[in-house]
Amino acid sequence: MGFRKKDAKISDNKSKSAVIMGKPASQLTKEDKKLLSARMAEIKKENGSNATVQNTIPFLCMFCDGVCQVSENFYSLTVQFYDANYSIAEFDEQNNIFSKYCDIINLFDNTIKFQLTFENQNRSKDKLIKTIQIPEQDDDFNDIRSEYSKMLTDKLMTGSNGQSARKFLTFGIESTSYKSARSKLMSIKNDIIKGFKAFGVEAEMLDGKARLEAMYYALNPYRSQHFIFDWDSMLHAGMDTKDFIAPPSLKFNKADFEIGSAYGAVWGLNILAGELSDEILKDFLEMQNLFCINLHVEPLDQIDALKFVKKKLTAVEAMKVDEQKKASQAGYDTDILPPAIKMYIEDIDKLLADLNSKNERLFHISISIRAYAKSKKALKLQAEMLKRICQKNNCTMFPYDYRQEQTLVSTLPICYNAVPVSREMHTSGIAIFVPFTTKELFQDGQATYYGVNTLSGNMIRANRSRLKNPNGLILGTPGAGKSFSVKREILDCFLTTTDDIIICDPEGEYFPLVSALHGQLIRIASNSEQHINPMDVTIDDYLMSNPMEVIADKSDFLISLCEIIVGGRYGLTAEERSVIDKCVQRIYKNFIENQPSVEKMPLLSDLQHELKAEGDVALRVANSLEMFVNGSQNLFNHRTNIDMTNRIICFDIKELGNQLKKVGMLIVQDTVWNRVSANREKKKITRYYIDEFHLLLKEEQTAKYSAEIWKRFRKWGGVPTGITQNVKDLLQSQEVENIFDNSDFVYMLNQASGDRDILAEKLHISKEQMKFVTNSGPGEGLIRYDKVLLPFTDKFPADTQMFRLMTTRPQDQ
Repeated sequence: MGFRKKDAKISDNKSKSAVIMGKPASQLTKEDKKLLSARMAEIKKENGSNATVQNTIPFLCMFCDGVCQVSENFYSLTVQFYDANYSIAEFDEQNNIFSKYCDIINLFDNTIKFQLTFENQNRSKDKLIKTIQIPEQDDDFNDIRSEYSKMLTDKLMTGSNGQSARKFLTFGIESTSYKSARSKLMSIKNDIIKGFKAFGVEAEMLDGKARLEAMYYALNPYRSQHFIFDWDSMLHAGMDTKDFIAPPSLKFNKADFEIGSAYGAVWGLNILAGELSDEILKDFLEMQNLFCINLHVEPLDQIDALKFVKKKLTAVEAMKVDEQKKASQAGYDTDILPPAIKMYIEDIDKLLADLNSKNERLFHISISIRAYAKSKKALKLQAEMLKRICQKNNCTMFPYDYRQEQTLVSTLPICYNAVPVSREMHTSGIAIFVPFTTKELFQDGQATYYGVNTLSGNMIRANRSRLKNPNGLILGTPGAGKSFSVKREILDCFLTTTDDIIICDPEGEYFPLVSALHGQLIRIASNSEQHINPMDVTIDDYLMSNPMEVIADKSDFLISLCEIIVGGRYGLTAEERSVIDKCVQRIYKNFIENQPSVEKMPLLSDLQHELKAEGDVALRVANSLEMFVNGSQNLFNHRTNIDMTNRIICFDIKELGNQLKKVGMLIVQDTVWNRVSANREKKKITRYYIDEFHLLLKEEQTAKYSAEIWKRFRKWGGVPTGITQNVKDLLQSQEVENIFDNSDFVYMLNQASGDRDILAEKLHISKEQMKFVTNSGPGEGLIRYDKVLLPFTDKFPADTQMFRLMTTRPQDQ
């Protein structure tokens, strides 16, 4: 596999033409086309002054499907894989991850070479900042948007989001044609991705453009220009893939090189210790620099490996005999051997036993380290830092003098290796370079800020609407920061989405935020002039086309409402339930058939009237409704007289007594259901936040209704969130327990001892991970987003207007 010659451009274009023939042109935006045109002009100018840089990049052709022809008969493919929660896993789970990773390494036989590349690449801070910035709008909230954007930018800059730790597994095979190579490579790729999925690690094959992009950032350190590329435009211009990834210039010195305006060097890694720590790779990758560690691996045939090890053992045994002869001639005890020989024999014996009886194989491996810096002085400082890490891990770093060009291109993820130094290593020895620390959660596009990853310092951004079940729970002891976390999510969603937001507020603490956002505060109390009609239904096309479904839902709600009102140990009888359903159907059929309008909306008094007409079987229910129709608690026997179209609505039920609070919370839930139903037709998301959620879960009727919301809201565009300190209330029945199963988002702050045990069992959280919700400070805990579980810290700046709107501490308001 030699370097590509200049005339290789011809084969490159011909090959790609064949592969992409008949494919539609890339859908580029006007801005992308403008950038691409400028980039192509820049490339042509660079080529005019220095056409030899491309010849340094050692591949013949990159196909658009991701297959790379490295040399005449050698082809490769790259899989990018992501992180796993290794650092905070239990010892047994770490062993499981390690074992599964060993299985992936053992997938490769002696016909497949592979390369592991772990690289810290620059991500454009400007692009990231642009992603999180909240654009101004024509309203009264741009001051808050500006302040929130500044907070997000500050959080972004203090973490390492500006760098991307990427992990590549590149593998290659000998083949006489592209077609034959592709078939074999794709089969291997499937096995690799399946192997990663076996222990919960996401992995994906890189197509040709993605591979070129990875090489562009590897060869263009600190370059502000983003990678931009289009197959059709390249072919029409008669250009080459390497033109788009090559650095502006390359100059190789004895022990380093200049690449564009940056400086770089490649070193070899020599392992001194018999055993390494599984944190060696983590120590390297935690460096906040442009850095790459690269392992080229060539598997040995198992029979050849055994012969190789036995030959080594024979040689060492011969050394042992020589030493024993010398000892005998000198009059010493022949059992006394030099420690190095004894250790060497023990290591080889163990390796031979492992190869024979354990899942171990033998490989030739070469390890190299590449670093970039903006100046020679900075590069020298980086080298010193790397040496200290090596020393800590019983390794040494040595320069590749006069071989910087060969070793630089050997760090590119194409499975090309010109590194001259190699050693033998078994499966576990390679796997000890564990590439897993902690998962990250940073979604592009519209997403909500949830703090920073406690382990990495990187920002956490996620969009709950992308989840299969966006339902959520926010859990924590008093003072842990539950209400603040909810308000922060509400503020974020208000500023960055068009979603409707509804809050059930049993403690009257959301008023400052809702008022600042010009929301509608609805105070539900006996002496309030604001009224909600529990008999409301949404008048829309869905009502007219699906009247029986709407009536059935309303009947279910009103039966639950009557059950709370009637009370008693056993609630409603079966006869009473049936008669309520009968009356509800009669009321709403009549309403729908006679030109329904808001002015004609039924009231609780209409239901009581219909129940009385049914005679003795409904008398107990009708009499129980008297207090709510004509008595002191008739606040719910009025037509709705408040603006229910406001984007943010807060139901303040603080002044309701305990019994009436249950009625109030159930009626609020039904009102929310009506809003969700109306928004469904508009394809608009409705977010519903229920504070003191445990109050609903303690009553059978409200608990069932809540479980139904968690089951059905998703289909209607609803995103409910329950906030509670009492996790055990979520386990009082199988029906309520399903709320856990139907919540793909769980935000856990500090937890009481008993609740920690429940969460650990229900969410499969290890003891090591539970430490993050044990005696944790305000705004600290664990976030579960689908299958991602990671620790978070949210230290919100206290010197902001937003903090004063969200805090519940009087001294901070």
